Amino acid sequence: MTTHRAIVDALALAADAGESTVLATVVSVTGSSYGGVGTRMVVRVDGSTVGVVSGGCIETDLAEHARDVHTRGTAKVVTYDTRGDEDAVWGLGLGCNGLIDVLLEPLPPPAAAGVAVLLEQALDARTPLAVATVVQAIPGASEPVVGAHALVGGGDIVTTGNWGDRSLLAPIASDYGAAIEAGRRGLVREYGSTKVAFEVVAPAVRLVICGSGPDVTALVRLGSGLGWNLTVVDHRPVEHAHPERFPGARVAECQEARRLEDAVGITPHTAAVVMSHHYARDLDYVRALLASEAAYIGVLGPRARAERMISEMGSNGEGAGAGERLLAPIGLDLGGEGPDAIGLAIIAEVSAVMNGRSGGHLRDRRAPLHSAAFGSRSERG
Repeated sequence: MTTHRAIVDALALAADAGESTVLATVVSVTGSSYGGVGTRMVVRVDGSTVGVVSGGCIETDLAEHARDVHTRGTAKVVTYDTRGDEDAVWGLGLGCNGLIDVLLEPLPPPAAAGVAVLLEQALDARTPLAVATVVQAIPGASEPVVGAHALVGGGDIVTTGNWGDRSLLAPIASDYGAAIEAGRRGLVREYGSTKVAFEVVAPAVRLVICGSGPDVTALVRLGSGLGWNLTVVDHRPVEHAHPERFPGARVAECQEARRLEDAVGITPHTAAVVMSHHYARDLDYVRALLASEAAYIGVLGPRARAERMISEMGSNGEGAGAGERLLAPIGLDLGGEGPDAIGLAIIAEVSAVMNGRSGGHLRDRRAPLHSAAFGSRSERG
């Protein structure tokens, strides 16, 4: 599934280039589907696309609908019912066993820029927010139009599109809790003649990499592909860290490792990997991280090195809970050799921890494959 970050980038690029696009968004799911509510695809005027909403099952048909939406300039909702064999009659051959509603909305450059900003605000938030989208409305001067969006749950309501007299925004904001409880299943509410679909957007993982050695590039490449917010920390001035080596990441200078939080900011959605290959500096990074809200703290190197850190901090009355919070040796047991294999093992472990999973085989999982709600890491092992 294409990340929210890739969709944001595609919309922003289109807006900067003065190009119109059509945005396809899954707004309702019943049964099984490839991606949950909020899965998106951008369709450009030339027919090229960014993202998928079904793993390839309905993208061609959606592109045809997108062409009509672009021509007419009017949003519409398309429904795909894959729960039976009817889809074989018209050639889709779907196998997802679910019913999904997909909103297609035409976005001229200013509108594309607005949606990109709204989604980016959700990704950069400290807590999950909800995007409320109008999917059905009766035309009228005081009524919102199909495709209007509102970002709720973060204090001030951020909107794009035409919300009419804006009278629905207050009741929509009051349904934020119900949307969070529904999670990736999504939530649909009717407010009189207006139907609104809610999607929860979890903040992007903030991966802080303490170190700028050659082995960091694999982490940056993999994390960037997942749409994470990446920061590479170096004790030297930024220009000496060669930021061009880390495309997709910000490079931050932190001369005093104990002041890491001042340099990068750490939230409950922050994962930190300590890998400067300098024991004293790594130890100070760990001290700073243990005093922060970081959800994941991993240290590269052998077990004995991490045990030495824990022992040294303990002898100084520091590092309370270090034995529980520190993950070292770092990474899942995937096997393989070299920086790419090590990077994959680390990124996989970060993803598992941040999603509250154990990192085992899905075949052995007895709970639902997709978590219903956001913000819980209760399954962390």
